[in-house]
Amino acid sequence: MLDDKTLRTPARSVLRLPTKALAELVAAEWEAQTETIRPDFMPISRLANVAHDHMGMNKAASAGELVRFAASDLLCFRVAEPLDLQELQAKEWDIWLDWAEEKFGARLGVSTTLTPPDIPLDALENMRNAALEMEPFALTALLHASALLGSCVLGFALLDAKIGAQQAFDLSRIEEDWQIRQWGEDQEAKTRADGLLASLEASTRFMSAAQE
Repeated sequence: MLDDKTLRTPARSVLRLPTKALAELVAAEWEAQTETIRPDFMPISRLANVAHDHMGMNKAASAGELVRFAASDLLCFRVAEPLDLQELQAKEWDIWLDWAEEKFGARLGVSTTLTPPDIPLDALENMRNAALEMEPFALTALLHASALLGSCVLGFALLDAKIGAQQAFDLSRIEEDWQIRQWGEDQEAKTRADGLLASLEASTRFMSAAQE
């Protein structure tokens, strides 16, 4: 309830959530509002509205979108040079490709050239099937997290609680952080990165609560 009215989505449907934990997160965002409602401070509520109004009827399309993320996964594209950055990417990313191979039954290839990496169809199909089996709220958060990270593999690792939001974010920014160490940090870029991390943390909380 919002005051004495049932809380509704932008499509004017009664907002129904799959778990008490997720409902409590939405309630906490509303309780934190003051006289002026700030939707930009309510990322959990936004994801809940999207899941409620759109995901249920669009699961197949959303699963296909997830597969498109996987086909161009950040972890599969490595720099050709400098070699120390390439080696850092291999050290930090290969263990997650190992994990994805075990989970989805096929190894995602990597490339350091303009030639696309080898992405086995079996792995993509298994990811798609995993997405189709998910309930709409968790799938919404998975899609959002994968888009923020540029990586379906890291998105699934978050979903399975194999990794936290901060670690996943750091893994997605290996090249950016390497550049910062070389040349320093731009304040505007830092502000943008902080905003992306906050969005990822919200998606991760949403995932966890939606599955409780």
